[in-house]
Amino acid sequence: MIAARKTILAFAAITVAATMLLSCAPATDPSAGRVLLSITVTPAPADAAASNGQVTFTAAGTFSLAPSPAPIPATAPYSGEFFVSNPTNPPATIATITATGNSTATVQCAAGASGSVQVVASASANNGTAIVITGSATLTCP
Repeated sequence: MIAARKTILAFAAITVAATMLLSCAPATDPSAGRVLLSITVTPAPADAAASNGQVTFTAAGTFSLAPSPAPIPATAPYSGEFFVSNPTNPPATIATITATGNSTATVQCAAGASGSVQVVASASANNGTAIVITGSATLTCP
């Protein structure tokens, strides 16, 4: 009877220890297996004349797993970012990014500049390759 009681106590101690180890294990990466498929940037198109030369753009991603669509994280494994595709021939700065937030970028037209530029959001796909997904919207400066 004493031997049986010691066996039960030993089994209970092992069960408690195993449960504690499992509860201390790192959480599963929520982005594991979740692949970015496309990016939509809004508003598209945007006219800066109606907003004192400044527009805030938002990027949303379509993902292979829920939640989708959803904001694009600016952290690994997606590492999203915005940029303005100003003309290179001839070089000119029509607009620049003045602020960024969670899947947003505020773009300001340069003083005296006029024309249209692409505001581009990009992020890695998170599928084990170097694939970068992009989406864009057009900003027209007065």
